[in-house]
Amino acid sequence: MRRLLIAFVLLLFHSIYVQAQSSPSQIVMTIANEDITTYDFLKVYTKNLDLVLDENQKDFNHYLDLFINYKLKLAEAKALEYDQKESYLKEFKMYENQLSKAYMTDKKVSEALLQEAFERTATEVKAQHILIRIQPGQDTLTAYKTIQSLRPRLINDEFSALKKELHNGKSIFVEDLGYFSAFKMVYDFENAAFNTAVGSVSEPFKTQFGYHVVKVLDKRANRGQVEVAHIMISNSKKDSTTTPEQRINELHRLVIQGENFEDLAKQFSDDKSSAVRGGVLKPFKSGEINSQIFVETAFGLTDLGEISDPIQSKFGWHIIKLIGKRPIGDFETLRPNLEQNVKRDSRSQIIRKSTITALKKRYNISGPNLQSLSQNFVRDDSGWSIKKIKPKSVFLTIENETFTYADFLTHLNKTKKVVNSTFDSPEFMQQQYALFLDQKLWDYKRNHLAEENSEYADVLQEYKDGLLLFDLMQDTIWEAAKKDSLALSQYYQRHLNLYTTPEKIVGTVMRSSQKKPLKMVKKMWLKGLDNQHISETLNSKTQLVIASTGSFDKTNPLLPESFEFKLGISQISANGDGFVIFNVSSVLPPEVLPLEDVRGQVISHYQNELETQWIETLKQKFKVKIHPEVLQNLKNGLK
Repeated sequence: MRRLLIAFVLLLFHSIYVQAQSSPSQIVMTIANEDITTYDFLKVYTKNLDLVLDENQKDFNHYLDLFINYKLKLAEAKALEYDQKESYLKEFKMYENQLSKAYMTDKKVSEALLQEAFERTATEVKAQHILIRIQPGQDTLTAYKTIQSLRPRLINDEFSALKKELHNGKSIFVEDLGYFSAFKMVYDFENAAFNTAVGSVSEPFKTQFGYHVVKVLDKRANRGQVEVAHIMISNSKKDSTTTPEQRINELHRLVIQGENFEDLAKQFSDDKSSAVRGGVLKPFKSGEINSQIFVETAFGLTDLGEISDPIQSKFGWHIIKLIGKRPIGDFETLRPNLEQNVKRDSRSQIIRKSTITALKKRYNISGPNLQSLSQNFVRDDSGWSIKKIKPKSVFLTIENETFTYADFLTHLNKTKKVVNSTFDSPEFMQQQYALFLDQKLWDYKRNHLAEENSEYADVLQEYKDGLLLFDLMQDTIWEAAKKDSLALSQYYQRHLNLYTTPEKIVGTVMRSSQKKPLKMVKKMWLKGLDNQHISETLNSKTQLVIASTGSFDKTNPLLPESFEFKLGISQISANGDGFVIFNVSSVLPPEVLPLEDVRGQVISHYQNELETQWIETLKQKFKVKIHPEVLQNLKNGLK
């Protein structure tokens, strides 16, 4: 995406140059003595244009105002020396270290590992294993011989009996692992499981936990995702009309009779986050919803539009409608998630080793004589020291950066191993030099990333500016608004109309897919019959009406748009695919909400007002000079 953006910017530059004879290096404006070129402006403008959803903010003049305000805030942050604060420098360094990781890796090896992970994500393996834990200081040969002796038993013995005999949860683990796919196990274990045929037992292998053998019972295709809509009636629903189980059964009968599922979900579902979408949930896969019965029922539906029987989860009663099933997705769709998982996985060490190998070929490196290296250092109980050579002598050179013998000495003294006879051996010193060189190569590349990679430099600068603005806004606007109670109260008093409840009615609504049953409801209400009697009478053979009692405002989906707020029995009105009638017992007028109830909302509004006033003071403090002809060329080119 970013490569496409850069190409787009270059095309824009060419277009502007051809149409208006403008140049990317021309100065389009000067803000607080900082010259902004057409390149600087377009780089930010085109990137943000792609991210902004609000069409109004895509207007060039509107964006120009936002850009100027952004630069004014940065100028103020630097004038107040926010970029010198210790907290800022510390956080920026942390981000720099984190960001650099994404630009340090060997792309070819990364891509191969991503492809492998994608292929494994498409499959689920069912397995059992035996693990012999290796404790610190334990003889690994003994552990290896033990796992070798147990492998035939995993092949031949009945598993439950084997587990009962051997498993102790400390040194020996005999476990049924169920189904898993990529990233669910450590990489070495994953490799063994995926490379073992169904019905076979692997050869012994080692992970960070100890020695294993794994038996593969089955391999199946990943079920992917399922998309459903549901109607939920909460287990704790407080409606005197009916119980949750009775209500879900009423709704189920209406759906089976042909009532519109989406309308019923909007009007009755207690899952308000999905009710507004007709009950539709985000697609999910196994393990993503904390209800096994809900997940299995959803995956168990086979035909599009199929409706489940009512089920009860720990959240409430549900009716589920199948919207569709999706495979796991193609490689590009899953790439972002795969990349994050690879970074957290031991696969990252494979990528690091490959990157360092490439760096050794890329950079000019001059190192010490490895054969005589052990002769230049000595160790006793107090640690390492240098002999024969001056500590400041050059030990290693990478390009134009040098490291001294003292630097290598520091590395050696970080080694916490117990002193033994092998420390003076050439093999040990060469091993330590290899670790030292690898780290210094890695550090060198990371420290010079901004020079070598313009994309990295741009992202780093964006964060640097964003962090400055955050700290400045936090102190000047956000915290200031929260702490100034008097000003907040005065703002609230000036804008009471913004913090008023809507008008409400209290009573009962009856809904039906036909007008005729509601005419009968009206007659029964006029006779003074209660809601329970009416529901039982009309629904004795089929579900004709459904009742709800409580308070309703204009946002309630059961309320028609043209509904008149007054006492008594309303007219029968169309609503969605059905009809409704209300029996209103009271009308609650709008009410001003106490400040404490809407404090968060008031703070947000007051912060916006403060920021607007603050920007005006910054425009007075810092000089803004626009070069109209260059700016007009920019606008013409963009058109």
